[in-house]
Amino acid sequence: MWPLMWALLIQHAPQPLGLIGPFITALAVLMGLGRLHRALWVNHRYWFTTWRWGKVLASMMVIGAVLKLSMSA
Repeated sequence: MWPLMWALLIQHAPQPLGLIGPFITALAVLMGLGRLHRALWVNHRYWFTTWRWGKVLASMMVIGAVLKLSMSA
């Protein structure tokens, strides 16, 4: 969560940051990917929880997309 917050903070900076902004954003993305890798592939309990709730979230998103497509057609 922290790398995402850093990236959002940099993107919404009140002044232009030049080269530092994209560098910190890329660094935050790399750190976030490393944490995600550890959480999903190393911690097997987190893997179970992610898949359990991920399936629920994915099915809700698919239902929402189908409803949106049916309403616009």
